Amino acid sequence: MTKPDRIKAEISFHEKMFFAALAVLLSIIGWSVSHYTQISSFILFAALIGLFLSLLFGLWNYKLIKKLLLELEDAE
Repeated sequence: MTKPDRIKAEISFHEKMFFAALAVLLSIIGWSVSHYTQISSFILFAALIGLFLSLLFGLWNYKLIKKLLLELEDAE
């Protein structure tokens, strides 16, 4: 596998992980909004932590994708 093909495969993988993090982020927000009066504060706090971690994971993948795109531009 050539270097550009490997970078393209990595970009594809990290794009999927980015959109998975986005889906988790939106799911946690939706679940929290619809159940915030029925759940304990501990579970709501755990959902907030999950929201924060999902956001960090998505941002990390976004930065990695941008770096790989620059690397791909230099490889070709």
